[in-house]
Amino acid sequence: MTDSLRDLPDYSGPFDPDFRYEDLSKEALVRLVREFAQIVHLLDRSMCAAIGISHGGAEVNRLAIEEWRGASPVYGERLRRIMNVHGDGIEAIFKVLQLDPGFPHHYMDVRYEVVDERHGFFELAYCGALMDAEPWGDSMVTGMCHHIEDGTFDYTAQAVNPKAHISHVHRPPRVPSDRAPHCRWEVTIDEDNETLPEADITKIVRMTTAATFEYPPMRDGTPHIPSAPGSPS
Repeated sequence: MTDSLRDLPDYSGPFDPDFRYEDLSKEALVRLVREFAQIVHLLDRSMCAAIGISHGGAEVNRLAIEEWRGASPVYGERLRRIMNVHGDGIEAIFKVLQLDPGFPHHYMDVRYEVVDERHGFFELAYCGALMDAEPWGDSMVTGMCHHIEDGTFDYTAQAVNPKAHISHVHRPPRVPSDRAPHCRWEVTIDEDNETLPEADITKIVRMTTAATFEYPPMRDGTPHIPSAPGSPS
């Protein structure tokens, strides 16, 4: 590969057998990251549909909770490392949510409000997942927005701060049917909040190759995990 092929705006040119993501321009990478985050939802839809066809809606809810609480604390930690997200306050929790592939930008139009370092809100002005669920009726919506969210949100937040808790201000089923924002959630950090024990599924996920894999430096030697601000390079 030659230097002229670096900073590619897309992949319309000849096939490069040594192609790497770092060969793409920032704009191309943004497009790719958006699509990758969306693909997470496509994979989730296909998995949930397969489970539902074979075992019914209740099993979809149970296994979706296992999937999410098993993976999100692990990939949340990986995202924090590569993006230098430090601290354990509300802003750190919100940064992780902004980076989370479960919240693809625009498909999940999430708005954040920091009250102070121990209190904040987020809301979904638009939720593509809700748009998928609503045509199937209130049972499907309740399964996603009540059972699955109640079973997973605190695991994600407590991976940042073990005394964090997420509770709904309002959530679907929507009344009236065009209510906006689609949902609103309150996040608190309080010593009285219950700290959940790490789920067995999370312990198993931590042992997987996907959880422990370490990326090599990029072509130019840039490390995959950057140095913390103020540390020696």
